[in-house]
Amino acid sequence: MNFRFQNLLGAPYRGGNAVISNNTLLLSPVGNRVAVTDLLKSETSTLPIQSSSNVARIAVSPDGTFLLAVDDLNRCLFINLRRRALLHRISFKDRVVAVKFSPDGALIAVATGKLVQIWRSPAFRREYFPFELVRTFAEFDSKVTTLDWSPDSKYLIVGSKDLTARILCLKKLNSGGKKKPFLLLGHRDSVVGSFFGVNSKTNRVCKAYTVTRDCYLFSWGFTSDGGGEAEGSEPPSPGTPERDVEGNLEVIENDGVKKRKKIDVQDGDEGYLSRGKWELLRKDGFMQGWAKVTACDYHRGLDMVVVGFSNGVFGLYQMPDFVCIHLLSISREKITAAVFNELGNWLTFGCAKLGQLLVWEWRSESYILKQQGHYFDVNCVAYSADSQLLATGADDNKVKVIQLDFCLGF
Repeated sequence: MNFRFQNLLGAPYRGGNAVISNNTLLLSPVGNRVAVTDLLKSETSTLPIQSSSNVARIAVSPDGTFLLAVDDLNRCLFINLRRRALLHRISFKDRVVAVKFSPDGALIAVATGKLVQIWRSPAFRREYFPFELVRTFAEFDSKVTTLDWSPDSKYLIVGSKDLTARILCLKKLNSGGKKKPFLLLGHRDSVVGSFFGVNSKTNRVCKAYTVTRDCYLFSWGFTSDGGGEAEGSEPPSPGTPERDVEGNLEVIENDGVKKRKKIDVQDGDEGYLSRGKWELLRKDGFMQGWAKVTACDYHRGLDMVVVGFSNGVFGLYQMPDFVCIHLLSISREKITAAVFNELGNWLTFGCAKLGQLLVWEWRSESYILKQQGHYFDVNCVAYSADSQLLATGADDNKVKVIQLDFCLGF
């Protein structure tokens, strides 16, 4: 008889980050495999591909075609999610803390140790070495903890344990821009989350948010050099050359005639974040006592932040005024995963210690999915007479019944 793997039951979540693809497919690590849950059909399946150790980080391409899974041994699998086939493998030299596709799907940002590596995403074509290292950023004094892409896939905001957040430009500017990355300072603990905010009309980056482990949220504002002076900015120093509308310097010759001195900026409007300044707008606290921030996510369209704490409480906040919409307790242990879906109406939470996986609609305050595995070892299993149900008993004094058609327990 030929046996093949069909599904993995009774373990919806065992740690790592959870992601949502195509607004309805929830992907969560379960040991050395990845489970896929269709939230509309309420069906769960497990990918037939397994890693050599427990999966720690996963990322999905924007079109939902490719899946990137990194395990505890820093080995990465590049999977075709629709075909459920393994395409490529790669190993990193240090522990991977964060990995994310760019919005255009062409690049992959990987935070490994004190480095941020930019890789070119493989495609369906056959190549000898499909992963191409584009650039490496090594400006950090401690391990990187979080990263986020800008909507145009040209900038990264990266937080680390050195109490700073840096804004990195992928393209090297020839002139007219600062070579060193911008530093967002003032944090008193490691940065757990860092996110770009955009202008709803122009879809360009105009603000940023950083969330620290000691329950504080920092709001940063960006002012471009060509957008006028910001409030409270210092007046220009005497002798500063004037610029015309096009940004060219006007130099006064000895005969008193003003002549234009052109500045050759090959990047044009692409390096706009490198020609401006960032300033701290406000600092808000979550007021959770001894609890620490363990997970957070940001939705650009709604301008909302969801934060999970170590005491099992999560909060949903409307930015930029920091208005608390919900503050609820969903677990007794720390929340290890918190993520929005694409529309922003569903929130996904994961608790690794208890094996909990929740999908909650915050507008109607109702559960879309609520699953929890056994806390201790499973001792016995039994099928029903029609083979449609499976009952499991474990050392945690609980009996769970699983529907084999949907692979969901209750």
